[in-house]
Amino acid sequence: MRTARAKVVKGKVVTRAKFPEGTKLLLVVDEPQPKVELDDEDVAAIRRARESIRAGRKISMDRLMKLLPQP
Repeated sequence: MRTARAKVVKGKVVTRAKFPEGTKLLLVVDEPQPKVELDDEDVAAIRRARESIRAGRKISMDRLMKLLPQP
């Protein structure tokens, strides 16, 4: 899969990306997303996590999924 940016100009999708003739594309509207608000504690936790990963201390995706709250 490959991604490209485009915009609609006079009703047509315009992009600088080049695709071979006949390529099928899936278009997704790029809607503005609400800002994520982080407090100082959140930022500190993210920084600690990044440092742990860089130091080689990480967990598997399965373990992470078990730690996350289930809906």
